Amino acid sequence: MPSILLLGVSGLVGSHLILALRDHCPGLPVTVFLRNKNLDVYLYETAKVDKVVHGTFDEKDKIVALAKTHDIVINVGSSWDVPLSEAIVEGLKQQPDGKKRTLIHMSGTGNFVDKRWTDGAFHADTKVWSDDDTEDMKLINPEMLNGGPDTVVLNASRDSQIGTFIVFPSGIYGEAAGPVPALGVIQLVFREKAQELGFVPYVGDGSAIFNCLHVKAITPFMLLLLGLALQEDKSQRSVYERCFIIGGQEMPWKAASEAFAKSLHAEGVIPSPEARSVKLEEAGGGELPMLMASNMRLTSPRAQRLGYKNEEVSLEEYLKQYDQYLN
Repeated sequence: MPSILLLGVSGLVGSHLILALRDHCPGLPVTVFLRNKNLDVYLYETAKVDKVVHGTFDEKDKIVALAKTHDIVINVGSSWDVPLSEAIVEGLKQQPDGKKRTLIHMSGTGNFVDKRWTDGAFHADTKVWSDDDTEDMKLINPEMLNGGPDTVVLNASRDSQIGTFIVFPSGIYGEAAGPVPALGVIQLVFREKAQELGFVPYVGDGSAIFNCLHVKAITPFMLLLLGLALQEDKSQRSVYERCFIIGGQEMPWKAASEAFAKSLHAEGVIPSPEARSVKLEEAGGGELPMLMASNMRLTSPRAQRLGYKNEEVSLEEYLKQYDQYLN
């Protein structure tokens, strides 16, 4: 029976995925690797995992040894940690020749930002990335936001017997399903930016396009990929045909900023519920300003043919519900 190693179980996506594995794949033995030592009872009794191993992503030898002894590794723990991906690949490579082994890696659509324009405006000629276009997927490189680990994974599939899948979710919002509080990355970066500046910014006129989705849209697709991994022989598809973009709501960055300004004001994080237009150089540090200044456009025909659907609430509606819950 194929065994699964899951990294990132205490994070946002992992907290939902581990419960989905319990409910939909009860016969598959699951090992989880995490730093938190306070979740063992929950993981064994509620999530029904078979084994808990404690450690950090810096402990390469542990990760290599675990990957070496599992048929399928699912990494939703980090989309930017190159040494982590290298350790996973090294462990999978150490398995016997001819043995089927698979890596399902979660990246992000931060790779697919058109930085030719950084004025915060919509541009009709912005590149629209498609997971059905292998030439688009061949453009993935280490200079992209999440491109370092992605390149490691792509090379592993080309150069070895490892079957790989990469899923690129757009900006994630939502809450964790388990006992450890966690919020979507887009919520975290907006909160950090509001705390840094004292208001929520957008760049220029804010008409540049952003794409985002609720965390609950991701888990069903990860299960589809797992099903594919259990059925398919690696030779049936090229590495680039195993890349899937899963997007959600497309909206102007100004609309996203306005929604977060209202939400963060309601929480008392910032004094005003109004978002503010700024120049790129006035938007502070981190990745968010450059993302806001550019367009992120994408399409998902390959993922949709596999069965991907986004039926979750919009960002604005989610933030309203979240504010009501807090109050």
